[in-house]
Amino acid sequence: MILSVRVPTSQPPERPGQILREEFIKTGRLTQAALAQRMGVPVAKVRGILSGEEGITAETALLLEAALGVEAEFWIRAQFVWDCYRLREVERRTAVLENEGKPKRPKS
Repeated sequence: MILSVRVPTSQPPERPGQILREEFIKTGRLTQAALAQRMGVPVAKVRGILSGEEGITAETALLLEAALGVEAEFWIRAQFVWDCYRLREVERRTAVLENEGKPKRPKS
């Protein structure tokens, strides 16, 4: 199975946990407990990934690859795209807040 990560322009990218939930958990292919067992991690770790509280590290990506057959690089790219999106959003919001208090220059 080959999955790719695209950076959407009209909406936020999916978090790696969302991809995992949609492709493996919701489809009934695996339960959270079964995935945790395959990865050799506590169920709480899987829940953290699915909820977005925990990101995908290189180690986690390798565990997912072994458990699911989806390349570790896919999971790392998905996390990278999500992280970049979040940072850009923080920068954008900071710039908006900084500019709100400044007087507008008159048009010439």
